[in-house]
Amino acid sequence: MMNKFKINPKKCVGCKICELSCAFTHYGLFSNDISNLHIATVEDVAEFTPHVCLQCEDRSCVDACPASALTICGDTGAIIVDQDACVFCEACVNACGFGGIRVIKYEGMERLAVCDMCGGKEPRCAASCMEGAIALQ
Repeated sequence: MMNKFKINPKKCVGCKICELSCAFTHYGLFSNDISNLHIATVEDVAEFTPHVCLQCEDRSCVDACPASALTICGDTGAIIVDQDACVFCEACVNACGFGGIRVIKYEGMERLAVCDMCGGKEPRCAASCMEGAIALQ
């Protein structure tokens, strides 16, 4: 059975350690700008919402991709992105009803960001979330 995320925005304190953990795990950099997940923030009311691919059953993002850049990993069940095939049309972004996919533009690089469940290891975002806002179910 594939792991899925359980998100509890009421527990999120906006520390963004999950973003940093994700970015470092995947890219060797501590940068909120390149994380595969992001924390939406409404600063004036201190409201924070984690947005990560929930690994839903529907996978409308995969079906929406005209370039077949998204596939499902047979081992983990996570979505895998072929960055070379992606045309950045954002059809997958629009198809995701949870805000779990986004296009990242960073220092001249463009990349589709979607959670790959850390390749079958314990996802670093969930492991680093001290408040339990991102957890596996």
